[in-house]
Amino acid sequence: MEHTPSNRPPAETPLTRRGFLGLSAAGIAIGATAAWGPWPGAGVAAAATDDHGGRTLRFAVLTDTHANEDEATRMANLRRIFAAVEAEDPQFVLHCGDITDYGSDESFSAYRDLIPSALWERVRHVPGNHEIRWDTSARRRFQHWFGPTSYGFDAGGVHFMALDPTQLLQEPGLFADDLAALQEELRGVGDRPSLLFLHYPVGGANYYVNDTDALLRTIAPFPVRGIFAGHRHLNEVDRFNGLTQVTTNAARPGPFYLRVTERHGRQGRMLVVEHVALGATDAEVPTVEALAEIPLEKPSASAETIRIAARPGPDEVALTAVAGRSAVAVDARLHPQSVFGARDERAWMPLAARGRSWHGAVDRVGVAPGIHRVQVRAVDETGGRREEWTEVELPGSTRARLAWELDIGGQLQGALIARDSTVVACSTSGHVTAVDAAGRGKPRRIWTAEAGPVHRGAAFTPDGGAVIVPSTDGRLLALDTGTGRTVWTSHFEKPVLTTPLVATTAEHGGRILVSAEDTLRCLTVDGATLWEAPVPVRTAGRAACDGERVYVGAGDGRGYAYDLHTGTVLWSVLTTDRPDRYRQLIYGPWDDWVEVLPTGAVVFSTVADAIAVDPRDGREIWRTPGSYIFAPSLPLPDGGLLLTSEWGVVTAVDQATGATRWSTQAVPRVVNAGPVIDPRTGSAWLVSVGGLLAEVRTADGAASVDRQLFTANTFSTPVLAADRLVVAAQDGVLRAFTL
Repeated sequence: MEHTPSNRPPAETPLTRRGFLGLSAAGIAIGATAAWGPWPGAGVAAAATDDHGGRTLRFAVLTDTHANEDEATRMANLRRIFAAVEAEDPQFVLHCGDITDYGSDESFSAYRDLIPSALWERVRHVPGNHEIRWDTSARRRFQHWFGPTSYGFDAGGVHFMALDPTQLLQEPGLFADDLAALQEELRGVGDRPSLLFLHYPVGGANYYVNDTDALLRTIAPFPVRGIFAGHRHLNEVDRFNGLTQVTTNAARPGPFYLRVTERHGRQGRMLVVEHVALGATDAEVPTVEALAEIPLEKPSASAETIRIAARPGPDEVALTAVAGRSAVAVDARLHPQSVFGARDERAWMPLAARGRSWHGAVDRVGVAPGIHRVQVRAVDETGGRREEWTEVELPGSTRARLAWELDIGGQLQGALIARDSTVVACSTSGHVTAVDAAGRGKPRRIWTAEAGPVHRGAAFTPDGGAVIVPSTDGRLLALDTGTGRTVWTSHFEKPVLTTPLVATTAEHGGRILVSAEDTLRCLTVDGATLWEAPVPVRTAGRAACDGERVYVGAGDGRGYAYDLHTGTVLWSVLTTDRPDRYRQLIYGPWDDWVEVLPTGAVVFSTVADAIAVDPRDGREIWRTPGSYIFAPSLPLPDGGLLLTSEWGVVTAVDQATGATRWSTQAVPRVVNAGPVIDPRTGSAWLVSVGGLLAEVRTADGAASVDRQLFTANTFSTPVLAADRLVVAAQDGVLRAFTL
């Protein structure tokens, strides 16, 4: 059966940055009211009747299908899974994300065709990182095929909530603004038990979502009894904070799913979770393994809260924790802020019991001064845990001292820009704010303008008179630098998720180059469109220009050169030897901040190499290994080129030959936030994705960590303005530090 999506998927619901849609009042049958078309999930089978005449829940859970129309064996495996699930006739099916490999319409269509029509109406989806990570129209495309990304529904006296902490163009998760909508939804549910399903597992050793602590604080007052998750491609059951989390195996490598059935036992209503593995052929009997039980009526003793008092010192953080009466052990550690979208199973420090309180200390030797979190967990005799966090400031000598901070709201994602003492920051909340960085105490807002959500950096026009802002609502705006007034607007069919390049040429004056997914546009500084050209698949990086040609990294694994005057493609170069479309995208230069060197060479970067090519024909000049795609390269006055890998390794190479001058491990991880040069010293300042500030001497690569700036993540290159380092973070706060 052919499924044809509409040509214009909807914009995101303005309620939050992702569009949290509470549907409990309408129950499950809500799809027909959506303006963009029926939501596939409107149908639900009637609950079964148990021996006592009551209605019981019966549903299925699966995750990480990773549908890819180029992988015939995988698609056949998934078709078997859905046929088996349909035969069980569940009331509904929860899909915990990573539906496809990279979220293309072709993959979504192929996935849709795997599912029997009678079952399709009962499948409920949340996105995984694979739907959102590599797609500049990701959430729009997901909504088009599957409906809202966050929502709630009722079944069998239980409230189910789909959560979406995925981040556009990023690997790990963040709940951020959606927690307020989640709290409101839970308040409306009252005392009914709730279950959450999402892609990333949370708690324990899982650090896939940076604000897991905020999530657990948000749901603590409510009867949330369980979580279903995926992402890890294995089965795991974890009990903490009064709930049971079931992380389930990926459907991709084998025919697996979960069968969930309501039962009544000594603890009242509970859900029995079984892992079903189909045989090698349909003739073989499936293997069924009991995996977990989720009590619906009462939380475990691990729901009792912990009160924490932390006293940081030069070598350790002394702790006093008051846990619940059921605690048989309490331990603690510093939150591993450097762990980014991964797990961490390093040792915890046990605390000693003294009456109802627990005492001890965690070592902080080698840990940078600044803002950190301390984690404390209490374990009861059943193995259930309570996890709590508290924020501390570790003392120590630092060069960077906080001068001021300003809460802008949303998430500050894109690179900052500065001109003299004026700094412009753009937020996913739609606020574009100009600040005078030179002030003391609370900074002076010069103006605040409204745009759609902004995920990439802005740019000044050559004369500094306007700020060019890209927005995910499909607009490119020029704002007056002095007032914030909109000077002109250029409209696109798709989200503008590239940082604009404003190029100055002797022949033409200023030219603005910007892409909206698969369209490259050249404009005058007055906003007039000169030409448009297609970009294969998509691009999310920044273009480069040498006055004759424009260079763009594309989603087909190639770097392209366009004629600046006409937009004609002059040449392309393949940057990766990966054979299929999915891997050509993720291993190519699609998100690269392309650079034209003073030598004239053009540098395209991927997750494997930085590649310098001849601007005339794309011929390779040199190549150096490293994942340099996610941080802008930085030419140095002495003929060097500063390359920063996503693993926090900073390398200086010769611009002409690519020969390494020096290489140093500066910080643990860097994503999108490149270094900035201090003109007073020639040193580079670099902020890790986890908020750790380091100084790197460009002469010899000597690196020194200065301080932990905050506990949020950052994807934003800082700026130096009025002799201050101004840094943006995902907590929506703009901070300035004297150096």
